[in-house]
Amino acid sequence: MELYIKRLRLKNFRNYKEQTIYFSPKTNILCGDNAQGKTNVLEAIYMFAFGKSFRTQQERETIFLGQHYTKIDILYDDSRRENSIEIIILKDRKKQIKINGVNITKLSELLSKLSVVLFFPDELGLIKEGPFVRRRFLDVALSGARPRYYHLLGKYNKILDQRNNLIKKMRSLGENPIGDTLSVWNESLASYGIELCRYRTDYVNKLCAVAKKIHLEATGEDLLVSYKTKFKTKEEMLEKIESSFTRELEQGCSLYGPHRDDIDIIINGKDAKSFASQGQQRSAILSLKLAQAEILYEETGEYPILLLDDILSELDFKRRSFLVKKIPDKQVIITCAGIDEVFEGSNANIINVKDGHII
Repeated sequence: MELYIKRLRLKNFRNYKEQTIYFSPKTNILCGDNAQGKTNVLEAIYMFAFGKSFRTQQERETIFLGQHYTKIDILYDDSRRENSIEIIILKDRKKQIKINGVNITKLSELLSKLSVVLFFPDELGLIKEGPFVRRRFLDVALSGARPRYYHLLGKYNKILDQRNNLIKKMRSLGENPIGDTLSVWNESLASYGIELCRYRTDYVNKLCAVAKKIHLEATGEDLLVSYKTKFKTKEEMLEKIESSFTRELEQGCSLYGPHRDDIDIIINGKDAKSFASQGQQRSAILSLKLAQAEILYEETGEYPILLLDDILSELDFKRRSFLVKKIPDKQVIITCAGIDEVFEGSNANIINVKDGHII
């Protein structure tokens, strides 16, 4: 049995007052005009996979206007059994998440349950925007594929926050920076930092190999992706951290480690951010997302559910046709304004959406 969503229920979520949606285990097309609620469905599904929205950090924004809570739940099959996840978001209390009727206390308990890969229009930021967006892409991809990475990332970020707080305190009070406390944070930052770098380097190497092949087949262009880090060993990182403290004290933050790393994305030998057209950028990101899905399948044994938001709008017919052929015989949920000609003759499940209702 493969991973697929059977049913989604939305109550007071965005523009859905109360709605139940049933899905095919294969291709599903959410069809409707702009601002009718298609992307809201993908947002809800994404929340079951990651425990948070990809559109806002203020989850109270998802609550239907005039209501004090939203409740969403999902029924899905994996390779073992039927499962349910329920999320309740309240205006004045902490979010509640249940898996198969049992409350969870840690987000890590949710991450390995429902595997999804999302493409949405703002993903162009993966190329157009700064390093933070590319690091976030890596963190999401690796957390889904390798649960230990999520644990390491959490540890590293806590150490980074504590070290930054110490630097700010020393800066404001003029305290002597030489001391056991700082040495402990330096050692921990380098230990966890180099392990994160190794995870990321290994993952990006795999991602590049798979995406390069997909992209060449789709576009005839050469795609190269590489992880940019200054360090190969813990000793190198620790030495740089210790020798840079004066500069860190001046700037009030930690200047070296994986929280400063980046990814290079190159198309036909040129930097994609500076030289690629928007269509080329979109195609490159799509290749990366399809590669991410293949790696998830390779490492977990389950092919993730693909969530593709308005993906066809800026692809020519050749690339749209390639995408439809490349989509695996697994569950895919696509949003679009109208049924594209590339789906003619397919057995796709058409779900018409209008003003928060399935019609």
